Amino acid sequence: MDLSEIWQEHKRFIVTVASGALLFLIASSVVDAVYGADLSEQRNKIGRATNDLNGPLYTAADKREAEEQNEELASRAMDLEGAIAFVPREAFRLVSASPAAAQNSFMDAGERLRSQLGDLASRRRALLPDGLGIVMPGTRNVDVFERHLHALDLLERVVQLALKADVRRVRDVRIELDRAFKSGRSLGALEKTEVTVEVEGDPEAVTQWIAMCETPSKDATLGVDVRGQALPISSLEIRAASVKRSDVLATVTFVVVRIHSAESEDA
Repeated sequence: MDLSEIWQEHKRFIVTVASGALLFLIASSVVDAVYGADLSEQRNKIGRATNDLNGPLYTAADKREAEEQNEELASRAMDLEGAIAFVPREAFRLVSASPAAAQNSFMDAGERLRSQLGDLASRRRALLPDGLGIVMPGTRNVDVFERHLHALDLLERVVQLALKADVRRVRDVRIELDRAFKSGRSLGALEKTEVTVEVEGDPEAVTQWIAMCETPSKDATLGVDVRGQALPISSLEIRAASVKRSDVLATVTFVVVRIHSAESEDA
């Protein structure tokens, strides 16, 4: 079969194929003319991005800067912890991990507070609640006694400052351990023991007392002196006294803050 016969037999097919090829070439030319530059630019971008991903993402300078920022943040975090974490004084720290020793430390601290604050109240002609509201924990758990000891430390500071501010009467004292600690749940980053104190006195004396509690003295030493650190307040309620109308009743809840690191939480 020669070419003329092939042409005659397959003419329509050959024309169709040739027309399709011609249209494809024309369309390709049009697309390349209209979108060729954009397509080339996108391919270049893909190539540059691929090279960047294959290379190092951060330079040595970036690493040094990140390390410096991390050190600065760690330093700030330590400063914040020092500002809010309660630092007990030596007399209110456990010297032994045995339940009997912890119990004795709590009883000794309680008796010392009753005696010293009672003497100060007598000199200031002020009144204190019976036993200062100090109650022996009904447990042999050393951790419980440790937290109550720290609460007694805060209580002594608060009542001593109240008497120095000439508050007439400390009406009530309540100590409440963190609910999560009591229930055995996860404590999170912060654990708070609440020490609620209700006082009665002249408005000026009560105001001065609260200000003294929240403002550490410049010459005081942290973990040593009564005003060595600010005593955080979580709630405050002031109302008129019912007996002497010129006086006010103030119910203030202070908090003993303990900070738990991520490592101790995981443990």
